[in-house]
Amino acid sequence: MGKRLSFSNGRRLVDDVIRVANRMPMAAFSSQWDVAQVAKLRRLAKPKISWNVLMMKAHAIVCKQYPMLRRCYVGFPCAHLYEHHQSVCMMTIGRQYQGEERLFFARFNEPDNVSLEELQKLYDKYRKAPVEDIKQFRHQVTFAKFPSPVRRFAWWALFNLWPQKRASHMGTFGMSISGHRGALGSQHLGCNTTILGVDPNPRKGVAQMLLTFDHQIVDGAPATEVFLQGQRLLATAVAKELADMAGVDQDTLKPLSEERLQQVRLDLQRRREALQGTARKTTRAA
Repeated sequence: MGKRLSFSNGRRLVDDVIRVANRMPMAAFSSQWDVAQVAKLRRLAKPKISWNVLMMKAHAIVCKQYPMLRRCYVGFPCAHLYEHHQSVCMMTIGRQYQGEERLFFARFNEPDNVSLEELQKLYDKYRKAPVEDIKQFRHQVTFAKFPSPVRRFAWWALFNLWPQKRASHMGTFGMSISGHRGALGSQHLGCNTTILGVDPNPRKGVAQMLLTFDHQIVDGAPATEVFLQGQRLLATAVAKELADMAGVDQDTLKPLSEERLQQVRLDLQRRREALQGTARKTTRAA
């Protein structure tokens, strides 16, 4: 004989997300990205930057270039779109908590305006710091304790009454693992206009990538261009920042001259100072 089990705290939150996502007409594209050159730069850069962080920054820059990716569908009182002024990434992270392997949702504010090093520090905090020390995770645990009618009204209100709050609570785009151990999903369930599925372990210079998008906002042709632009930016803007961190030429991987290296260090310092305010705001979100 079997037995009846109640939903755990973590499963209640996932059930909420799936319930909302099932009402969104999501479509998906998969592709193989050539990341061989980026992988070489990644090995040289210190500190080591996660593929999740690299892909997140590339997609965030794409979202800055394409305003439609910062839009969300609002159905009340009549159907319309709301456009956020900035990108917010909501990344799915698996953690052990109170004897349960559960999912938490980690927020990164304006990743396109934050250095890779600062993003990596925040990513490491979400992955390794005690759950009780992360304000956002504590809020998710508390929210999942409320009765389901209360939680469902809160989700409905975010979608229909206060769309301006959706970015801070749900993000403008999501990220999850795709292609893990060779298993590539067909699409991701989530509440965002776009969800990027990231291959955490590219092999032989190739990453299996997946883009899921809300068809109410983005059509197939623009979604394809978004996907291709993400790959281009990973190989250019993001690779350039990695090369500067490593002190090498982006194309040849040869060490820079002392004069050029000094200039790169000055540029990096200016960039860090310019992004300092944004980085502090992003860190406070945790």
